[in-house]
Amino acid sequence: MSASGTVVAIDMGGTKTAVATFERDGSLRGRSVEPTTPGRPQATIGRLAGRARELDGYPGAGAVCLALPAIVDEAGRVAWAAASVADWAGFEVAQALRSAFDLPSAAMFDGYAATLGEATFGAGRGVDSLATLIVGTGFGAGVWLDGRVVEGRTGVAGAVGWNRWPLPDASLSEPIEAIASGPGIVAEARRRGQAADYPDTPTVFERAAAGDRSAQASIALAATAAGTVAGHIIDLLAPQLVVWSGGIGSRADFSEQATVVARQSCQPYASTRTRFTRSSLGAESSLVGAAARALSIAEGEDPR
Repeated sequence: MSASGTVVAIDMGGTKTAVATFERDGSLRGRSVEPTTPGRPQATIGRLAGRARELDGYPGAGAVCLALPAIVDEAGRVAWAAASVADWAGFEVAQALRSAFDLPSAAMFDGYAATLGEATFGAGRGVDSLATLIVGTGFGAGVWLDGRVVEGRTGVAGAVGWNRWPLPDASLSEPIEAIASGPGIVAEARRRGQAADYPDTPTVFERAAAGDRSAQASIALAATAAGTVAGHIIDLLAPQLVVWSGGIGSRADFSEQATVVARQSCQPYASTRTRFTRSSLGAESSLVGAAARALSIAEGEDPR
């Protein structure tokens, strides 16, 4: 570990990208945020490195980790990328990070980062098994078991946002992420009411709190979808703890509804023994998870 004891963490989300420095105990030292914009990944990493060097605690940092909505293979290459980072497909991201920062580096799927963050510094600290349900710009999940994030043989364990279900005409529905996500909530509210009344997700929640029935119904539908998936995860994996995470999932007015549905939809005995909680990290879980991964690299370990 470097003398300063700090690391660099980057979270490239669907709408914003955060760059931060963290101390060894997981405390934030410095932070900078900008909108996530399409562009050449090499140039983007160069810009992020420049931003990181301006942060308090950067001199002497021991490692860097980038969390992004993409699958990163064993060689550090982006094997699949979400629409918000489509230009990154095929990019040698780990090598580019090493070159730009001149530090030991890693990149990881943001769902895994969120799970690692919750297990290491968040609501799941000290728990042997947990599942995170991450509801934000998209919808994903992660599992922590026996001190590691479960990735599976294909590296996409937790990609629950892709789940579909059969329709009466024998076709398939849209992915469940089209409902259980910020964009899904806005789209449903606009479908039920006047589109101009719902410019973004925070407004939908504000209007719901004020009694707007279209807003309330759109949030309830998303919570029902997410809660059903949580119930399926409980049936399959029986975790000790389910953590609602992400900018939407960690909200009390969403997670409470989703938890009720999860308890109703899972095996009855499991329902009484599974604990639910909201993330203490909220929308920062992936950023904190990236910091946890960077700390493990700097210390010569890797609990991912």
